[in-house]
Amino acid sequence: MSKSLRLWLNLIEWAVLSLAVAAFTITEEYRWYISAGLLLLPAAFGLRWARTGKLLLRSGLEIPLLVFLGSAGLATWIAVDRPTALLQFARMLAAAVMFYAVIHSEKSLRPWLAGGMLLVGLGLALYWPLQHDFSADVGKFPRIAQAGMWLREHLPTIPGPFVHAYVAASTFAPALAFALALAAWAGKRRPWLALLATLAALPLVAGLVLTSSRGAWLGVAVTALLAGLVLVQQRWLHTRLARRLTWGAVTLVGGLGLAFLIFTGMLEPLLGQVPDPSGSLQSRLSLFGQVGRLISDAPFSGYGLMGFRPVYATYGLLIHVPFHYHAHNTYLEVGMEQGLFGLLALVWGMGTLVWWAWRSLETGKSSPWGWAGLAALGVLAVHSLFDVVYYVTRPLPLIGLFAGMTWMLHEAAVQGAPAAAKGKRKLGWLVPAAGGLAGAVLLLAFFRPLAARFYANLGVIEQTRLELSAYDAAHFDNPTLDEVRQQLDLSQAVSYYQQARRWNPVDRTALQRLAQIYMSLGDYSQALTWSQAAWYVGYRDEITRLTYGDALVAIGEPQAAAEVVSGLPWATGRLNTQAWYRYYRQADYARANFAWRAVLALDPNDAHALSGMELLQKP
Repeated sequence: MSKSLRLWLNLIEWAVLSLAVAAFTITEEYRWYISAGLLLLPAAFGLRWARTGKLLLRSGLEIPLLVFLGSAGLATWIAVDRPTALLQFARMLAAAVMFYAVIHSEKSLRPWLAGGMLLVGLGLALYWPLQHDFSADVGKFPRIAQAGMWLREHLPTIPGPFVHAYVAASTFAPALAFALALAAWAGKRRPWLALLATLAALPLVAGLVLTSSRGAWLGVAVTALLAGLVLVQQRWLHTRLARRLTWGAVTLVGGLGLAFLIFTGMLEPLLGQVPDPSGSLQSRLSLFGQVGRLISDAPFSGYGLMGFRPVYATYGLLIHVPFHYHAHNTYLEVGMEQGLFGLLALVWGMGTLVWWAWRSLETGKSSPWGWAGLAALGVLAVHSLFDVVYYVTRPLPLIGLFAGMTWMLHEAAVQGAPAAAKGKRKLGWLVPAAGGLAGAVLLLAFFRPLAARFYANLGVIEQTRLELSAYDAAHFDNPTLDEVRQQLDLSQAVSYYQQARRWNPVDRTALQRLAQIYMSLGDYSQALTWSQAAWYVGYRDEITRLTYGDALVAIGEPQAAAEVVSGLPWATGRLNTQAWYRYYRQADYARANFAWRAVLALDPNDAHALSGMELLQKP
């Protein structure tokens, strides 16, 4: 096949893939054209087979990618909102297909791919400021917000889909990396292109500043620091020992710095705060801890794609209204929605990308597109510690572009390796063999608690799907969760929790969920039994305290309940809610009295509880 024909087939492949990605990104709801977009993905593979004679080029990402997509497929099947989950899964598939499209692309097309990403960033830099409300950013950075508001006063407003500032920031930064790579590649060969790419970086920088996204700024700063170290290595560190000592020192200093921030308590204020149900603020670390406990409830499967909002409110806070839209951390979001297998696959894939970069540094062979892709992913990796940037948003398929560009570092390293090294037999089987052996040993050593976790996981999924499918999380009392549980058959979920207790009598998830179910069913003695068991075993997390406090209120121990939930920022608000919806509205005035007395034990001046006690005095 001629070179010209291969190029044309490659262009058609990218056109087909672009249509599929467009179908997945122009909407936030499942539409008929999503199915059409899914049909276009195998068509892209067919065009590649016709052009190259093979479907997949072995990259090293196959296993983590399969594990990640497998966990995402399971998370789509168990999701409460399956159509929205399917849209999210389609975007993941598009990212995977785009990755292989990049690594199979004709080399002459690579600058055009970088230019395409640059155009995406420039288009967003022109569009986003015209639809963003900068007045909401005044509290963060007043001067930046004032500059944005000045722009809005002098420029027209463009109607269209809303783009969050954090998503915009996580697009400007990668586009900036590709602008610099394009300028470096053009160099003296095409000075006009280098100049245009450099000028294009200016609106990207301006847009990045206007987003007021501290997470993106930190990602750019960390990535720029690492890029500087790479340049130092290439220019002055010519021996393998010097390079390894340098990177070892950087890793050591970074690790010690992080440990210092953790042990001195400085990390918590640096991470920032998010709202809590009481209307005040809580640290991100507190939120992360709550999400971590939810992950431990369903470690094998997760709760399903796009399920964070109702799951976190219902089972993480025990309130009947939606709260946070996401976990403010991509890695925790993946762990909660796809389980630990999805999270481990993500970390595995990131480690593979780092290994490609290391091989490139070791061989001294490089690629500007590879470093641009790695820089883009580096910014996202750091920003993902503080927000969910691409995982639940429309630009998700771009991850495949960045990863594919990063693979070019691996390509350069392989081509630059000495012939002896290429032909040398490597013991690549040792790593999976050692991992399999370690896994078998851990499985035998922790079989009983793992079996308990498995059955608890089954119970969680059974209960979550039943309850959240019947419960209108958009309205406080339409119906309440208690009313939903009274109408549902939760016997299978209860059976799974009891099986979990047979393997581990003190399984936290089983004890907490049994207590919550029996509370809603009005079996307060059973609720007290299971919540008290969790308490006396030593569990002191928010869920155990709230559940045990509910049971103590129900049996007429308001003072003891107040002592158990004391210190929880949303305890009074939740007790007031319980008093009204669980008891007073159901004519259970005695327990409503207990609940409001518990509130007054926490805050004698609570207006809601005082009003409730006045109601109880009326005939």
